[in-house]
Amino acid sequence: PAREPAESRLKALRCCSHCSHHATHPLTMPSIVITGHPCVGKTMFACLLAKRALAHPSKLISDVIHISESTACPDQSKSDCYRNSHNEKTTRASLKSEFDRASAKSSGRKSDDKTLIILDSLNYIKGYRYELYCISKAVGESHGVIWIMGSSDDNCRRASISPSDELAKERNRERKKNQSKSCDGYYEDDETMDALALRFEPPDEKNRWEKPLYKVDVTSVEPWNKGGSLGITQGEGTNA
Repeated sequence: PAREPAESRLKALRCCSHCSHHATHPLTMPSIVITGHPCVGKTMFACLLAKRALAHPSKLISDVIHISESTACPDQSKSDCYRNSHNEKTTRASLKSEFDRASAKSSGRKSDDKTLIILDSLNYIKGYRYELYCISKAVGESHGVIWIMGSSDDNCRRASISPSDELAKERNRERKKNQSKSCDGYYEDDETMDALALRFEPPDEKNRWEKPLYKVDVTSVEPWNKGGSLGITQGEGTNA
């Protein structure tokens, strides 16, 4: 198939640059929730966004708190976090608690100490994303959502697995084979990923708690390749 126009291929990186620009303004977006299907590239995007926010010429961001399963549940692997419904519920609670603590801490800092909070996880339940929004608003901070999409098919809730989900499962199997020790980890099996993908509730920009909503289709951008590589090291650019 013909390659997409350069404008389309650069869409995701432009979105990342746009988000990092807004993230450096404390009255616009100090808290960002990243959502998307398993193994679609959320953590790689979060690392790039953190790096760009810290490097922004305005110097308004002095610290980035990057929250994920590895920070909220340090004694468990990602496969443990989503091994069953009980662990999954406990993981969501731990992520929300850490987001709550980080938001409260950030709001109490000096006005010249600007912190960007990135919650990097599945965040696949609509009601859960609303709770995160309420946490941000309770401490007087703004809030934004970035939806990392493996393809345009992610736009709707589906009853079957998409080709992008199959690619994500291949990536996960490779991580497991190599016993990945990266901050992103891996899921236990294909069935776990299928269940999570099928339960994903797409965000809707019509909901006030999901505004602003940035959609990033990672398949349309270089240098984001099919292996999910961005040419940066996991965790690079974060201070968490």
